[in-house]
Amino acid sequence: MDKIPECLIHPVSIKLLRQGHPWITADTFSSRFPRQSEFVIGLDDRRRPLALLLHDPHHKSVKARVWSTKFPFDREAQHFTASVQARLDLAFEKRIHSKVQLKRENYYLAFGEADQLPGLFILRLQDRVLIQFYTGLWVRYKQVIATTIQEVFPEIKSENVWFQLRGETKELQKLPQNALEPTRRDEFHLSEFGVQYLIRIGATYDHGLYTDMSSVRQALGGLIFPGARVLNLYSYTGAFSLWALKHGAGNVVSVDLSPKYIEWLQNNLALNPDLDHTKHEAVVKSTDQALGDLRGLKRTFDVIICDPPSSSSDGAKRTSAIKAYRELLSKMDLLLEKGGKAVLFLNTHQVSQEKFEKTLREYLTELKLTYKLSTRLHLGEDCPTLKGFPEGNYLKGIVLEKQ
Repeated sequence: MDKIPECLIHPVSIKLLRQGHPWITADTFSSRFPRQSEFVIGLDDRRRPLALLLHDPHHKSVKARVWSTKFPFDREAQHFTASVQARLDLAFEKRIHSKVQLKRENYYLAFGEADQLPGLFILRLQDRVLIQFYTGLWVRYKQVIATTIQEVFPEIKSENVWFQLRGETKELQKLPQNALEPTRRDEFHLSEFGVQYLIRIGATYDHGLYTDMSSVRQALGGLIFPGARVLNLYSYTGAFSLWALKHGAGNVVSVDLSPKYIEWLQNNLALNPDLDHTKHEAVVKSTDQALGDLRGLKRTFDVIICDPPSSSSDGAKRTSAIKAYRELLSKMDLLLEKGGKAVLFLNTHQVSQEKFEKTLREYLTELKLTYKLSTRLHLGEDCPTLKGFPEGNYLKGIVLEKQ
């Protein structure tokens, strides 16, 4: 192996790295990293080695990811493949020990930085595996990763191992691809807490079910009492809607601007004949329009679930979700019964849980609305978080009770 280049890192990055943060972001220091080098040794301001970094020159903002802080770094780099296998084995062992597979057929086998596998996420989807790369470096180790998975889970066949580049740059935004048949499309269904969902791999960027919210869905089951009226905004393919019906909701209204997702939701309903389909209404409209129409019809709800994308759209304009919440709160309040619950999510690492709650409190005060914070929601089970790494704790949610 060639000598690993040693590079100074920004003083702020030095401080964050010592606090456990695993990223080196774009700045004047990281811009000088040799572009062709797979590894870089990060040096502090006294030129002392701090960490072995996985270099990521093509990523828009994350230019390197911490692989090891153990000396000697050249030895760590030489044994990189063996370390990858060992870390994968450890991540898999944790999931097997947790018995998460007994409750659902979708769960994470590895969750990136929290499993010491920076930028590498592995999803188990029934008897398939979707391997997601948030840094292009992992593409060179596809076979190592796939082989390690199949050694631990021999029931997974090679044709059911999928790969996907994901991220904020065009180079990291690709459809899932099967290694054996790049043009293949796969459609099947799986079970999560007794509810069936249609999954499509290879056809769209997302496969139809957000597994990182599975533990949140489970936690919210207690909110849905028999006969509850539930409004699910930005419903996507309807996981929260089906979960509400499973828990005895008397009426569920699902709202999404996309006809494709509403059709997908209807397909999910068809997979669950035990659910009462007559208690579900699908609305293809912007959230803003749907809230206005429901108000005009004098509809009210016991639970309103709002999970907007980080940059939400009403079909005419695009607004960041946290800013959109001011108007959303005002309109949702008109539909929510006293004592009802508003379940609000924010899905971005750019806003902390504290800032999310503080902003909502400010909006409520400004709007003269009285709500009590009931529950905080966050990633859990197979989606661990890492201390000192707020970006990894991107999903935050709260349950507000109307007073």
